[in-house]
Amino acid sequence: MQRKSFLPEDFFIFVIERKCMAGRKLLTGIVLAGGKSSRMGQEKGLLFFRGKPLIRYSLNLLKPFCNEIIISANAPAYPSFGYPVFSDEIAGIGPMGGLYTALRMSSHKGNIVVPCDTPFLNDAFLKFLLSALQGQSAVIPVHPDGKVEPLCGYYSKENVPLIEKAIKKGNYTLTDYLKNNGAFFLSMEGIPFYQPRLFANMNTPDDMKHHR
Repeated sequence: MQRKSFLPEDFFIFVIERKCMAGRKLLTGIVLAGGKSSRMGQEKGLLFFRGKPLIRYSLNLLKPFCNEIIISANAPAYPSFGYPVFSDEIAGIGPMGGLYTALRMSSHKGNIVVPCDTPFLNDAFLKFLLSALQGQSAVIPVHPDGKVEPLCGYYSKENVPLIEKAIKKGNYTLTDYLKNNGAFFLSMEGIPFYQPRLFANMNTPDDMKHHR
């Protein structure tokens, strides 16, 4: 697994500020909100957290970086947020189905993908992610302990035929797909803004209570 680490030195912020906005007008932001929310018991992207729907955090995060934003969702309420919504073309295969459809519908080669239930993701992370782009087909963050975050990262539209091939083979696990198709794994170790809850998902009512 390829990983890349940066040290928290002065050049860190300089490089990010110089590179992170390059090509921002060619980026689509994709919010993944197509999960069943079975552990939450209701559509979690619509639940209020600290005064606003969970999905609003993701939409607000992407807006300064992307000139197009789309939502991958199967519930009927999401069009009310004012962005195009696309349901899974291939149902029942988990997040890979939503990602596949969203990438197909995207107008741009470059795409920033985030879940609908990660309210602690911040612009520092997106700037760091974009500063790492060097023509890779996918750039995916990895925690210092090695845990991969496949639903949060950069995906090129070039992944569409590769994901389609994986789906036809019945391989629906995104982490395996990424490892088998040359994704670049971006280590968060030593990153000044990193904290364990950065990628925290609100999957259950207890999660909501814990982080309020």
